[in-house]
Amino acid sequence: MMPSRPTIAIRATLLVLLALVPVPPLFGASLLFGQIPGISSVTQAATAPTPAQPEISDDPLGRATPHGTVLGFVKAANTGDWDTAAQYLDTKQKGALADELAKQLKAVLDSDNSINLNNISRNPAGSQSPDEKPNQELIGNTAISGGKLQIVLDKVKHGDDPAIWLFSQDTLRQIPEAYNDLSGPSAFEQKLPLWLQRQFLTTPLWRWFVLLAGIGLVLALGSWINRVVYPLLRTLAKRVGGESAVEKVRSVRAPLRLFFFAIILLLFSATANSLLGRSFWHNIGLLVLVIAITWMLWRSVGLISELAVARLKRVQSTDRIALAGLIGRLSQIGILIIGLLVILQLRGVNLTAALTGLGIGGLAVAFAAQKTLENLFGGIMIISDRPIRIGDQCKIGNVEGYVLDIGLRSTRIRTFNRTIVTIPNGQLSTMNVENYTFRDKYWFRHIINLKYDTTAEQMEKVLSGIRKLLEEEPRIETSTFRANFTTIGSVSDDIEISAYIFADNYGGSLVVQESLLLKILSIVESAGAEFSLPTQVTKVEGASPHPGL
Repeated sequence: MMPSRPTIAIRATLLVLLALVPVPPLFGASLLFGQIPGISSVTQAATAPTPAQPEISDDPLGRATPHGTVLGFVKAANTGDWDTAAQYLDTKQKGALADELAKQLKAVLDSDNSINLNNISRNPAGSQSPDEKPNQELIGNTAISGGKLQIVLDKVKHGDDPAIWLFSQDTLRQIPEAYNDLSGPSAFEQKLPLWLQRQFLTTPLWRWFVLLAGIGLVLALGSWINRVVYPLLRTLAKRVGGESAVEKVRSVRAPLRLFFFAIILLLFSATANSLLGRSFWHNIGLLVLVIAITWMLWRSVGLISELAVARLKRVQSTDRIALAGLIGRLSQIGILIIGLLVILQLRGVNLTAALTGLGIGGLAVAFAAQKTLENLFGGIMIISDRPIRIGDQCKIGNVEGYVLDIGLRSTRIRTFNRTIVTIPNGQLSTMNVENYTFRDKYWFRHIINLKYDTTAEQMEKVLSGIRKLLEEEPRIETSTFRANFTTIGSVSDDIEISAYIFADNYGGSLVVQESLLLKILSIVESAGAEFSLPTQVTKVEGASPHPGL
């Protein structure tokens, strides 16, 4: 069975969102990906407390910002390039001593779960206000035997070179003590086989097995929830919206499983034994969580909208069906937009600047999509003004039939020939619309042609009989009906009958009209009058009036 168009749209959107996932940076020297330039894209995938600022690349090592310094140090240390890592330290030590200090600093950073790469400022001036310490940046606190060690960066300027951010001397003096306080592997890890302690993507293998077990737990938990909750939702949906709504309820299960999987990833990120690994898996978990919530809300809104439309159809509230469908579609579009904005925020994109750019670019888009926007606003006006409703019998231009659907772009009409005519909403909003369903009564108007030799007595009997018939008929509006002798013609005497019929629909009015016409025939017959038949005179030119002469 081919997937529906909304399903294809959701899958395409999810692929676009997944494309925003940053490539994992080097996790070891070149375990899977080799040297990948632009490693800083990893930490840009997380939420920053302030709008992300562009990192200045004046310094070849990226030390122009606090974020660039920490990320550059972690990158170099993760690949074992201790000579480069030492250049991020504000220390006078050289050679092996500087390399050893860098190793100890890396171990301290990896062991401290309070340090979050995503919260480190990307602003060259740092995040501190002038009243505090503008040339210092606190990135975390590490517990040591003597209290707490503040991991601080200093903004340092050497000669005429641009100012750069380095790990402060006060922090580096306490690093050996903090390194000696590290407990090392836990007793549980020491008892594991060596092959389980080996690392893959900076994470021990045994923790990967824990992740796989967690995924299995998620699937089991999702199945259990489905067994408990799904029958209840299915019964409710079937009662309100029928079998089609049941399929919608079934569609919520997939995003629910993805939601639990995102929770597992977030919990797994805390177990990574490196700062870079924690940041990466935390970002992946957040991204999957946003996708899961967006997907779940999309499906839920679709389910609620379908149930609302089904209920409105059941109670025959046709004037609200199109409105409910429009609100559902707009809500789903809004959910996708919000989800995309959250993804961009997690990527570190400055949404203020992005939205400003969209305001300028939106003019070009508006001109390019002029017809689309015209149809969109036309649909909104049709639904709000309600000249037609779903199920109404109407005539739009030269198209006559029943309104099948009112969408964001177009309105579909089911003609009496059972074809479907699609009219763009922008065009429909400017057309003359005749809605037959809004009629509160139906006009009964006929002209009866009696023979020209009908006597006055016969005419009186016919008129009085018709008037009595209309007066006694309960489905005729008595205050407005009339039956009058209007014309003495050369071939007929004409009686005009006009009245309004009360009926629920056009078919009902035809039944009343048929009954009235049959009774009128009886009245004419009982009065001794006859209907005038059309006459035709044929003149043959050149023919003699007296044959044989």
